[in-house]
Amino acid sequence: MISIKDNDSYHKSKEDYDALIEELENELLKKQEIIDGLNEDLQDANLRVSDMIKKNNSLESRINEFELQELAMKFGKYEELNDKNKKLDHRVMVTKKHLDSAREYQKFTDVVILDLKNRSTLDKILRRYPDSYLRYVNDLNNDSD
Repeated sequence: MISIKDNDSYHKSKEDYDALIEELENELLKKQEIIDGLNEDLQDANLRVSDMIKKNNSLESRINEFELQELAMKFGKYEELNDKNKKLDHRVMVTKKHLDSAREYQKFTDVVILDLKNRSTLDKILRRYPDSYLRYVNDLNNDSD
């Protein structure tokens, strides 16, 4: 670089100034090229960041969709289990009703058998049957209709 002060004289010629200007312009061009290169790198980096943000948003959206699908599946499974539970509860109630009915019938038949067993000899000869047996026979005839 040419210094502003020349040791031989304090005055510079027009060529010295022109050379100095040209040298400074060349240096300015080099610096501008560096700045332009850095600006391009910055734009590339900004584009990559923008792409990454878009990809990130897309992935977040997909993750949310999958989480919603998973929740929907869990809810569907819950509803299915709830329905099965209601059906089983109903089945238990029906079965209990049948068991209670069978118990009552068993008690009734036990009474009929006991009454028939405890008949007197005179009742057997006269063919008299206890009321429980007559009710039992009547119930059997009504059920067969």
